[in-house]
Amino acid sequence: MTSTATSRWLVYLRALVPFGTGLLAVALSSVPYNVPYLPPVTPFVALMVVFYWSIHRPEHLPTPAIFAIGLMQDIVTGGPPGALALLLLLVHALTMSQRRILLGQIYLVEWAGFALVAVGCSLAGWLLTCLYSTQLIVPWHFLVQAFLTSALYPAATLALAPAWRLSRAPEAA
Repeated sequence: MTSTATSRWLVYLRALVPFGTGLLAVALSSVPYNVPYLPPVTPFVALMVVFYWSIHRPEHLPTPAIFAIGLMQDIVTGGPPGALALLLLLVHALTMSQRRILLGQIYLVEWAGFALVAVGCSLAGWLLTCLYSTQLIVPWHFLVQAFLTSALYPAATLALAPAWRLSRAPEAA
């Protein structure tokens, strides 16, 4: 294989890094974390990944990839089909609209923005679940999930930083 063909493949593989981390996030979301004294909730890791990549490398996470990640999350969790896919697409659109503001601030502003998004997503998820199951569900699990997801966002950004460096194209030599 020639060096130009190899470099072309590397460009394609680098572009797949955000989608790959999204698939990994779906897998991590399906693992039950048995935390004592808390209901059986899992953090919404796919939300963290979509929010992060929507700020830092949005060109490598297109809307079909986000929809696929959300649909896989729906399948894994057994939720209403397409609900989380729609929610992740809305988060992507919202984050893209505020990207310039979030990039120019200190990290705490990004984290606070994510916390607001996580609470909004949890409330929307609660509402969709109530509509899907045609009964009123206590929102406790959804609020704990929002808090847990928000609290773990800094760890997720630390874990995604090497993937961000990997997804960058090397400078021309």
